[in-house]
Amino acid sequence: FYSGPASGAAASAQLDGKQIFLAQKCSLCHSVSSAGIERTVKSEKVAGPDLTDLAAKENPAALTKFLRKEGEINGKKHGKGFTGSDEELAAVISWLQQQKKK
Repeated sequence: FYSGPASGAAASAQLDGKQIFLAQKCSLCHSVSSAGIERTVKSEKVAGPDLTDLAAKENPAALTKFLRKEGEINGKKHGKGFTGSDEELAAVISWLQQQKKK
């Protein structure tokens, strides 16, 4: 029995957004304090914001465009384009949107 390709939600559920975030080296510039992730870059010039609570305020489509360097948020482009697959990006965004200050 074959029902066709997995839906986007089912595919992203199998991917670990936190692991992809780390593998893509997002933590060079970004902290996610709710997940115990601290940015590794020391320079404030290249440091991005802590993403706890931040991603939850944006819609996933806007975040996707922003992270692919196809759009802006607050008049700014993202520093580095996301190089993973669409499914990996969806998993990272889904994970980030769950990160909230306790």
